[in-house]
Amino acid sequence: GFKVNSPRNADERGGTVSIKVPHGDAVTQELLRRQFLVDYRPKAGVRIAPHFYTKDGELELVMREIRSILETKVYQMHLNSKPTGC
Repeated sequence: GFKVNSPRNADERGGTVSIKVPHGDAVTQELLRRQFLVDYRPKAGVRIAPHFYTKDGELELVMREIRSILETKVYQMHLNSKPTGC
């Protein structure tokens, strides 16, 4: 349900996937607090960097966490925090 900002063509993308998420910076801060290794780029979104050893279940978990953070609005506690993006 989120827009992927990374090229779909494997020849055009690197090792990260960027996802446009509402309140992306605040969501990223909460993901980091929960010990998910992600970062935020203002024009790209939440960046996830899966590797060859990343299991599908781990990717599904981070997506479930993003949805949960948005649904419960827990991201709001980070809205006035210092941005994590570049």
